[in-house]
Amino acid sequence: MKRAEAKQKTTSALLKIARKHFTQHGYYDVSLEKIAEEADVTRGAVYHHFKNKQGLFLAVLETVQNDIARHIEKEASKSDDRWDQLTLGCLGFVKGANAKNCRRILLVDAPVVIGWDAWRKADRENSMHVLQEHIDELKQLGYLVDDVDTKLMTYTISGALNELALNYPKQDLGEINKKIGVTIEYMVGGFRKK
Repeated sequence: MKRAEAKQKTTSALLKIARKHFTQHGYYDVSLEKIAEEADVTRGAVYHHFKNKQGLFLAVLETVQNDIARHIEKEASKSDDRWDQLTLGCLGFVKGANAKNCRRILLVDAPVVIGWDAWRKADRENSMHVLQEHIDELKQLGYLVDDVDTKLMTYTISGALNELALNYPKQDLGEINKKIGVTIEYMVGGFRKK
């Protein structure tokens, strides 16, 4: 096996195992030794690939954000209508952020582990960036009221979605999904040209 392939294989294994540990135990109760042992590598190999525990966490956070982005895209693609894609994508974020292997890492640990500013930066570069592009397109297509500032609209919706995600109950999801869907429709509907 070539060196690059071996490195990729080790990195992938470490990310998968670390994500499981961060999900089950939370950042502060995760041991790099246990991750290394389960991946059948030395602790030094973990440091070689990720520098430290926080570096490993950041890499895992990136995989979480990528998974959520795919979930948003999947949900939004259920409609061909650009406006419906906005509401479906917003609901997709709330549901995706609450997936078992995402919630604790993205919503609970990340703001504390990497700090609020770094967490907001990561959010802006990932789901918020995609949301901004979609909102800009809606404005160009004439869906939005004329005087709306798309950047402020993006911040408003993103902040509300993070709060919805944090307060998403774990039971009776069928009914709550309907309620959250209606709430999102009313929230974004205020920006729509009548």
